[in-house]
Amino acid sequence: MKSLRRLVPLAVLLVAAAASPLRADDPPEAWSPTGLGARFTQTQTPLTNDRGMFEANIWHRFYTPSNQAKTDGLLGLDGGANVTLGIDYTFVKNVAFQMFRSGYNADYEIALKWTALRPAEKLPLAIGLRGGVDWWTASYLQQDSTFFGQVLLSYTIADRVTIGIAPAYVEKTSTGLSDVFAIPVVAQIKLTNSIAAIGEYVARNKDIPDTVGQWSFGVEKAVYRHKFSLWIGNSGAITVDQRAGGDYLGGLKESNIRLGFNIMRQFDIAAE
Repeated sequence: MKSLRRLVPLAVLLVAAAASPLRADDPPEAWSPTGLGARFTQTQTPLTNDRGMFEANIWHRFYTPSNQAKTDGLLGLDGGANVTLGIDYTFVKNVAFQMFRSGYNADYEIALKWTALRPAEKLPLAIGLRGGVDWWTASYLQQDSTFFGQVLLSYTIADRVTIGIAPAYVEKTSTGLSDVFAIPVVAQIKLTNSIAAIGEYVARNKDIPDTVGQWSFGVEKAVYRHKFSLWIGNSGAITVDQRAGGDYLGGLKESNIRLGFNIMRQFDIAAE
């Protein structure tokens, strides 16, 4: 697979960067502004988890828009859903291996993420890089794959508000779009020590007529090594190719309002 071969040089680069000696002024991994983890609701943050941390994720997005569900459809909850299962393992400091499987198009996403700069109290800026492949395996599609790359940036204000952007390039999408660029924008507000509100937006793809941008909002509750969030938005896309293309389920309309939720659980393999 050509796209998988393209990932090899990136893997070597990320591992080499992570293995370089740490500077004396490197901030400790324990400091995390606004409870920031490896992901907002859908968009990746620049951060990897602590070394040796294994993370399991479930993202559940109902297909049927709530406002289009029949009276006995319970806001779309009785319909099918795009369920995405994911794992994230930080095998060396600042480098994580990630693999997700989305029910939509039976889409596998395999990626490496590198945290180049961790936020500190004096400079709450985080920078990361992420790259990998999305591989479509659904029987109704011609099996194919695509390469993607992301630059991940976030900045925290007063340890209360974190603003992030995640510019992404995708080689192609399952619907035939090519050389796709997108810039997800995120804002997270810490409401309490364990509750955060998160909003995300991706501008519409002008190559797809009569569609709108992707928006979502979630409320997240965190306890020790667990996170649960309730989600509402107009796109159930999870993987980078689905989100960057803006062509999820053929494109998004104003009337698309869907419900969903996220579940995250961490296991410290190094300690356990």
